Amino acid sequence: MGFGTGHNSAAKALACEFNKQPNVTAEVVDLLQLIPNSFHPLLQSGYHGMLSKFPTLYYYLYDWTHHNKVIRYVSSEVIEKMGWSIRKRLNQLIRVTEPTKIVTTHPFGLLMCPDIYEEIPTVGVVTDYELHPIWLARVPHVLCVPKKLPNWHQFERIQWQTGLSLIETGIPVNPTFYEHVSKQEACRRLGLSPVRPVVLVMGGGTGLGPLEQVVGELQELDHLQLVVLTGKNRGLFERLTQQFVAPHIRIEGYRTDVPLWMSAADLLITKPGGVTITEAIAKQLPMLLFEAFPGQEEANQQYLLHHRVAMITRPSTIRLQVSKLLDSPLQLGRMRERFEVLMSSDACQRIVKETCNAKAPILQTL
Repeated sequence: MGFGTGHNSAAKALACEFNKQPNVTAEVVDLLQLIPNSFHPLLQSGYHGMLSKFPTLYYYLYDWTHHNKVIRYVSSEVIEKMGWSIRKRLNQLIRVTEPTKIVTTHPFGLLMCPDIYEEIPTVGVVTDYELHPIWLARVPHVLCVPKKLPNWHQFERIQWQTGLSLIETGIPVNPTFYEHVSKQEACRRLGLSPVRPVVLVMGGGTGLGPLEQVVGELQELDHLQLVVLTGKNRGLFERLTQQFVAPHIRIEGYRTDVPLWMSAADLLITKPGGVTITEAIAKQLPMLLFEAFPGQEEANQQYLLHHRVAMITRPSTIRLQVSKLLDSPLQLGRMRERFEVLMSSDACQRIVKETCNAKAPILQTL
């Protein structure tokens, strides 16, 4: 489902692993691409517009569906009814491809699936650090969740009530994030100095957040190397390149070598998107987190704070926080050590194995 680049990147990482298996062919379907072209951009912009302009409204919608069973049921029914065009095309696609298993990285994928295919084993892959109950509006046969979630006792109750198989696999990311590249080698390949600190600033695949303010506050710290990745946000890239012209500041657009930039970095400043922070966990990269969107990003933020591998920041305090952290190698070292228990280098392999073994028992919804 294409409401965020994270869901799609997780799906692509899984597809690569599936296609390594003998006699297995995997196809990635972005359900938004099944919507008529004239409506797709409106839906995408409407979602991002709500997040940026009306975050409180988004929070209440998210919170209501999280805690109210009636509203969650009504929401799932509305999603199913509004998705008639998706379901029609998905039905055609399933008839042609005849899949033996269905894997989704977004709960809407289950709600859009035509009823006649309920006997096909389904696997849900959670890509944020909480389990939103909308996943249980139409329960998958297997649900793969992140590692070390603090409320595991709730998941045991869900398993007992629904009969689903709930597996702690971790969130899948591109395996290159787990490949070790030394800071010296990464800096050499990227044209950075290996002896000066590198601070990486990211706003996800679409460059969201107060990146201009962040760079403005950090530009005076000319003893470090500041790298800003603006993703596919071309307008942000152009504004930053015009505003900040200095040898210690690098503004980059969309990059396919993010693992290398993370290997070079000493500190990451980012929004707590589920897949972005999972990639940082893989690189054992300490984080400063800004402007978590209400809902899943707040949950992601709380997860990182709980495990003491990140801190919250804002433009008014970010300069002092960055200076203190970079002047405290012992603190950064301890943060890096805490990543060990959170890493999921075998997430893709485990999800593929669970999918291949998945059966389709009779399930109930909460």
